[in-house]
Amino acid sequence: MQWGQLKVLQRRTRMDSTCDLIIDSLKEEPIGETDHFIWFITDIGFVALFKREEKFETYSSNVATEANKIALDITKEEKEYYKIKGRQLFLFYS
Repeated sequence: MQWGQLKVLQRRTRMDSTCDLIIDSLKEEPIGETDHFIWFITDIGFVALFKREEKFETYSSNVATEANKIALDITKEEKEYYKIKGRQLFLFYS
């Protein structure tokens, strides 16, 4: 296996395990709900699950405001976008 292939494999494995953790967390009770998101806590951070199919920009511009509505401060968190099994979400972690 070449170095480039190894990097891709490691990244895919990391992403697969992250996705598995997120999917498992979505089976739990949400910690809150806002206009555009259903919020969950995971072992690696907070998840903002998109409620509907709208433009990505709509969700991205509203997420911080809506997090404040349920007393979450995500301003210092890293934000990643995922699309897993047809579900769109943001993952916030530090």
